[in-house]
Amino acid sequence: MTTEAEGAPSKPVGKADVMRALLDATTALIVEKGLSMSVREIASRAGVNHGLIHTYFGTKENLLTAAFDDIQARAADERDELGFPPADLAGRRDGELARALARVMLEGQADPFSSRRITASWRSALATSAPELTTAEVNERVIVAASLALGYALFADHLAMLVDVSPEDRPGIDTRVAELVAEFGGIPTPDLDD
Repeated sequence: MTTEAEGAPSKPVGKADVMRALLDATTALIVEKGLSMSVREIASRAGVNHGLIHTYFGTKENLLTAAFDDIQARAADERDELGFPPADLAGRRDGELARALARVMLEGQADPFSSRRITASWRSALATSAPELTTAEVNERVIVAASLALGYALFADHLAMLVDVSPEDRPGIDTRVAELVAEFGGIPTPDLDD
């Protein structure tokens, strides 16, 4: 986006910029407050007329699905060549993926994702790299690792505050949790494989 005045962002112009602004605004609102947002609130955050939501997405529900798919696509882009996610994926982008999933589960909403690209590729990569595991064992390892990763991404700040973890000690704890996620989930990591 360009700026109208020094330091002031202009309104998005053109279909691609407007759609990106709407997706970004919707994602920010999902992470901040859950799914209880109005079309006008989304449009205001994006800096566009609310009618453009209907023009480009049809309905608020379609925009929400597109936002969740966009979150998942950014996360899926971080998979390695085998299909494994990074062990710290749930905490990246300030826990965007974990926070969005938690909001949906806490509000009892239907699954907003149109697919499960990350866990599907993770299961496939784990089954390929560890053929001795049964399908149930692969599923269990992915579930345990994903639960740890998502839970930690959501509650790490609260846990650190409750047990009075110093800012100097926090990176070591974050690294250890990522190592456990990698270990449980069979994710190869250069530090662990050397």
